[in-house]
Parts: sequence; structure tokens; C-alpha cells
Amino acid sequence: MAFVVVGAVLAFAVKWEAPGFDLQAIGWIMMCVGVVSGVVTTLLARRRHSSDQVVEDDLVNTVDMRDETL
Repeated sequence: MAFVVVGAVLAFAVKWEAPGFDLQAIGWIMMCVGVVSGVVTTLLARRRHSSDQVVEDDLVNTVDMRDETL
């Protein structure tokens, strides 16, 4: 998300000219990278949540060591 914010500032608010650099183009590139990384992160998070995973409980006999009838 930080790439989108910094990119928007560079693309729309900064009017400073740097020799050899187009700050507006760099801003647009940063915004695109931020959006793409956000989409990929969201898709991976949904994939992790929606996996069909069956977990069977192990039935374990527990013994209370305080029980003196053993």
C-alpha cells in the first residue's frame, strides 16, 4: 500500500524536475507495482483460507494421575 501512496505523490503532487529522471513516470510505475502486489497478496491470502483441509481429531485416552483407583 505504501507504494501506491508514494507513487501517487510522485505522479500528482511533485513538480520538481530531476535531470535524467521522470518523477511522474516513476510515480505511475510505483502505483502499478503497489496495486499488483496488493492483488497478488489478496489472492494468496484467499487461497490459503479456502483450502479444503480436513483435520481429524486424534482420540487419545487421557489418564488423571491423581486418580488412585489405577
